Order: sequence, then structure tokens, then C-alpha cells
Amino acid sequence: MRLKEKEYRNKLKKSEISRLLYKQLYINSSVNIKRKISLKFSKKLRDTHSVALVNRCIMTNRSRGVFSRKFKLARYSFRMLALRGVIPGIFK
Repeated sequence: MRLKEKEYRNKLKKSEISRLLYKQLYINSSVNIKRKISLKFSKKLRDTHSVALVNRCIMTNRSRGVFSRKFKLARYSFRMLALRGVIPGIFK
């Protein structure tokens, strides 16, 4: 995993609780308070959107074809390692 991606995932973990708190406050409040919460929310958590996370292969850094969250490998990398017998329990 690249350093930039690690930092981004760590920021996301740290801000997850406050993000959920702001969402619940926004849902359960009146119109005037909603406006204040949305302004505070947009300023504070600008670079911590979970949608922007991209799963990447740890060997090739390829973003497409990553099929397993457990192994974090692209299809081709997984196949090559499985054929060599590097991944225990996986064989053709």
C-alpha cells in the first residue's frame, strides 16, 4: 500500500465517528441548526470521504481487477502467485 493511501485511510478512520455524529445531528434537527451543521461539516471534513477510497493491488498498484479484500491482489497477480504455490491453500 502506498504511503499516501495509508495516510488517507488513517484520516478516514479517525474522522468516522465525528462524521456519523454530524449526520445524526443533521437528520434529527430543525432547519436553522441544519444550516450551521452543514457549514461546519463541509469545512471540517473536506478530505475524508469514504467514496474516494480505491482498492489497489499491493503488488502492482493496479486499481482495476482487485477482487478480494482478504488478499488485496489483482486477478493476474493472484493467479501467478497461486500457480507458483505461494498462497497457502490455493491451487489450480
